[in-house]
Order: sequence, then C-alpha cells, then structure tokens
Amino acid sequence: MLRKKLLFTYFFIFSITLSISQNKVATTTDENGKISFIKTSNNDYKSLENETTNLNALFTLDWSNDDFNISNHPAVDSWNPRLDVGDNGTIYTVYNDNHTNGLQKIMFRKKEVEGEWSNTIFVDTGGEIGSRNNHFPAIAVSQNNDVHVVYNVWAYENARNYIGYSYYNSSTETWSDGVELSEAGGSVNHTISHHDIYTTNENLPVVLWGYDFRENLVNEEVYIKYFDGANWSSDIIVSTPSDGLNAYKPYIKSIGNNKAMIIFMEDINASEKELRYRIYDETTHELSNISTIPTVSTDFLKYDLVKNENGDILISTIHNLSNPWRDVFNIIIYDESTDTFTLSEFSYEHAAIGPNSLSAAIDCYSDEDCAIVYTDYWNEQNVYMEFSLASGYGETLVINEQNPSIDNIINCKFDLYGNLHVLWNDLRFDTGGGYIEREVFYEVGINEDLHINDINFSEIKIYPNPSNGTFFINSNLSSYTIEVLDILGRLIQTTKATGNTTIHLTTSGFYYFRFNNNEINFVKKVMVK
Repeated sequence: MLRKKLLFTYFFIFSITLSISQNKVATTTDENGKISFIKTSNNDYKSLENETTNLNALFTLDWSNDDFNISNHPAVDSWNPRLDVGDNGTIYTVYNDNHTNGLQKIMFRKKEVEGEWSNTIFVDTGGEIGSRNNHFPAIAVSQNNDVHVVYNVWAYENARNYIGYSYYNSSTETWSDGVELSEAGGSVNHTISHHDIYTTNENLPVVLWGYDFRENLVNEEVYIKYFDGANWSSDIIVSTPSDGLNAYKPYIKSIGNNKAMIIFMEDINASEKELRYRIYDETTHELSNISTIPTVSTDFLKYDLVKNENGDILISTIHNLSNPWRDVFNIIIYDESTDTFTLSEFSYEHAAIGPNSLSAAIDCYSDEDCAIVYTDYWNEQNVYMEFSLASGYGETLVINEQNPSIDNIINCKFDLYGNLHVLWNDLRFDTGGGYIEREVFYEVGINEDLHINDINFSEIKIYPNPSNGTFFINSNLSSYTIEVLDILGRLIQTTKATGNTTIHLTTSGFYYFRFNNNEINFVKKVMVK
C-alpha cells in the first residue's frame, strides 16, 4: 500500500506541475492533503468552499455509527455486493463469497428495522446451480417485499457463464430453487459482467444482462428476459448484434406508467462508443428504438441510474479529464414527455491519479434531495455528498477510511425515513499473500433531523398512503402530537390527538408526519396524489 501511495504522490505532483503551464485550475486542500476541484456550467473553476450550500435543513445524516462486516469471512474473498431496501424498511444484501470447497457462492443477509442481521445463507441452491461457481449478483425487492436475485453461473464446458435466478417469498420466508435463465448456456463473460433486475407493478421480475457473446462468439451483447407470472420469456436482444461491435454494462429502472428505461454502453466503431437507451413496456414487453444519450465524454465512463420521487430519471456519470487527472461528475436528466435529455448545469471534479480511480452510486430521497456515494481508491476513503437539481453538488463528507478495492461496486439506497444505507467491499483484512481477501461492509447514515432512527411501527398505522388528501391514523396511544411538515421541512399544521384521528391536506406532494409524546418519536413520509 505504501508503494501505491508513493506512486500516486509522484504521479499527481507531476500532473499538477504539468498543468500549471496549461490550465488555470483552482483547488482546495483539506487537512489530510486531499485536493478537490469544482466546476460550474460556464467552465470556470471555483473554490469548493464557495460552492458548498445547505441544500435542505431536513437532510442531515449522522455517520457516527461503525461499519458492519456483512460477509464476516476474512480468510477468503468476498466481493461484488449489491443492496436493496424494502418498503417495510428491511435491508437486503447479496454478494459473492469463496468457500473451502473452492466454489464461489451467492450469499444473502437481511436486517429488519430495529432488528439484528440475519444469518448468512446461500441463495443459489437447488439443481445444478448449487454445485457451481457463481458470480456478480444483482438484487431487487418488489412492493410485496419478495426478493429477486440474478447472478452468473459458471458453465463447466467453457470459460463462460449462464444466468441464474433465485426467488425469496417473504410471506413464507422461503427461497425457491435456483433456475437457469439464459437460453444459450455458457455465453456470458466469466470475469467481467454486469446484470440488473427490477420488478414491475405486478411484483414480477425483469432481468437484464450484458457481456453475452452468443451471436458470433466474439462480440458482447445485452439481453433482457421477463417473468409473466407463470413462465419466463425467451431471451430478447437489447443491443445491435448485426454491427459486429460490443455492448455492455446495462442498467434498468422503472420510470412509471408501466415502463422502464434501459441504459447501456455500445461501441459505434473500433475506437468510439456511446451511451444508449431503450424504453421497455411492461404490458406489451416491447422495446423502443435504440437511441443515444448525449454525454460529455465516453472515455472511461461510469454511470448509474435513478428515479426521484417527482418521476425525474437521473443518470449520474463520471468521466476523466487530464492535465491534471481528475474525475468529473455530471447529472443527465431525462424528460419522458419529450423523450429528451438535459445536462445539469452543475458538475463536480475530484482529483485523481488516472482513469478508473472511482466507483460511485446515486439514490434520491425526495424530488430535490439525492445522495452520491463514491469510493476514492487512492485516498482509501468512501465519500458522501448531496446533489440537488436546483442547487447542484453539496460538500463532500468522508464516511469511512479503510482500504476500498479499486474494483469495488459501491451501493447506496434510501429507506422511506431518509436513512441512507451504503454497501461496499474493501481490503482491510487482505494479507497480501497472493490471493485477494476482500470483505463486504455496510454502514448507515441516520437522518437525525427527522429523528427517524427511533421508530415504533406497532403504535401507529397510517392509511392510505398515497392518498387523495385524507389520511386515517390508528393509534393506541393515550395522547400524542402530530406535526405536518412539507418537503422542505416547513411546519404546515400541528394536531394534538388521542387514539385514532384524521389528517386532511389539500395540496398534492410529499409531506412528513412527525409524531411525538413521551414514549415515541416517529416520522412517516406520505404522499398526496
């Protein structure tokens, strides 16, 4: 690690020195010597200190909680973690884990609100999947809190994989046998792969994967497959196999109205590539034509996809610039009504030693409050910052300093109460003995401003949510106070109640109900349609 630090220092000093004669770049340096850049839409660089703003008084996260070792298997390699959070507040995780028989398995853990982490279990059981070497899980929790997991399964006849799937029924708390999904057998890349999965309004899974070379055994393509409640569909090609070029790294996210957006990277010639998208219709299972997403750069591009509660689709991208090397964060906003993309006027720049120094994820809690977490490999940190469509990027906050792996896939996900859950893998237990020994870790930022870490579901029930403006509140509490706050934290009304009561709101949007008495401090987010 010392050698890595020295190389970083020498290279970075050289890059900064080189840039003095070529670029006028303003920087800020913190007490640890970390250099940061920030840039606005007019291409002038500004001090980070002058750009930081308090985006939302409701949105302060407490990161003082210790991280938690999810894999808890430090003598072997555990990596490629993925995370989702159910509507009931339960946290679900999956990851790869090596075992003494030489096989790598897909592991699962969950944690209910105010509960402990469950025991670790295998999800890839049943049939031949149970005795295979499995990689690259992705997870989706449906509205009924069933869990869907997709992953690579090693096909013994070659160095490729097929796609496996496992299902968890939350009502019976049982896992189904794993099943093989991809029809071409071992055609999915074994060492680099990326899948995604989401569930429809009917709680049915839709699976997306890339790095599948079945068409000509040379070029990688992207495929999608859906479950109709009884059977899985045939594999549907998403990319363009006739062009003889690669397509890879797909993501999928619901955009409402029974539709989802697929984004992926596709080569357009031997040296150029574009970020592409298609719209998937859950009802007809048809795909729109392939179109291009305008990006600032596609060199070493990393990206993530999220929908905020206003229905905006945001694509968070990172690309590299040199002289000096830096990672540039941008947000691209999709307008479904016009089928167009707009580049946010804000961007953020982070000092780097070269390409591929960061991994990042984004999630949104409200229309304006989004969170970005990223792994700073060279400074051995995981970092959090806010993003608002109106105000841009907030100040960065280091949430832990260990030894995150450069191939880390960091995850972040808000629950309904504004807590931000983060999952990643790092090398803090790596012995350097020749085999990588990564571990999977979890940390949560508690939304202290809403006091949502102190929740009692049994005392208060609110329904319907969403509603047309009337909310019925059932409670066995003798007396309590309800404060109604708007999305910006402004107090709208206060009601003192005993037992059951009703709240009426006339304006559509999101609100917070804060309940207080000597026994509880409970916040619930609600929506008026």
